[in-house]
Amino acid sequence: MRLFGSIGVVAAVMVVLSSVTPMCAQNGVVPWDFPDFSATQVISFATYDMTMKVYRSGPSVRMERSPAWSTLYMPVTGKIYNLTTYPDGSHKCVVLRPDQVKMLPSPLELLNGNKVERTSAGTEVVEGHTCKVEDVVVTRADGQIIRSKVWEAEDLKGIPVKIESQLPSHKVSAVYRDIVLGTPDKALFTPPDKCIPFEKMGQVVEQKIFK
Repeated sequence: MRLFGSIGVVAAVMVVLSSVTPMCAQNGVVPWDFPDFSATQVISFATYDMTMKVYRSGPSVRMERSPAWSTLYMPVTGKIYNLTTYPDGSHKCVVLRPDQVKMLPSPLELLNGNKVERTSAGTEVVEGHTCKVEDVVVTRADGQIIRSKVWEAEDLKGIPVKIESQLPSHKVSAVYRDIVLGTPDKALFTPPDKCIPFEKMGQVVEQKIFK
């Protein structure tokens, strides 16, 4: 009887601990359960706004910064792809590690990490949607900590309509409009077979110069 009593106590303790332990991501995948979607993403800066298309499928995010330049974030593999289309129709793919990225990040991708802590911060109406607000602390694979505030639309099954993230050097703020629920075309998340590693870009340039 003591044995079964001890097992019952341990089980009860585990239930309590599971209710207070921060939500953690495995293999760099964030435990967000909102559905896949596509939208118009508007990132705000001090003097102007930048508008672009964004697609989300599971933890992967694709940002189309312009018709000629897209970035594909694939946290499960730990890779980021810069995809460029030139006026003559030719293409270039460069694959990077997260620590090599110096360009504007994706606010959606910044919610990915090895550890994710989410704390309720009330409700607000944003972009015409009643939203659950959460303060989010993400610990990345490299140890970097990113603090964000996320507004999750109740009528869109928790899809964020606004994200504010504090990076070491600056703050990133984005809103999401024209949201369409549903998994985007799989081809948008399939990188080309041949991509140049970022660290070999210099070698590729030298080869073109000397040819």
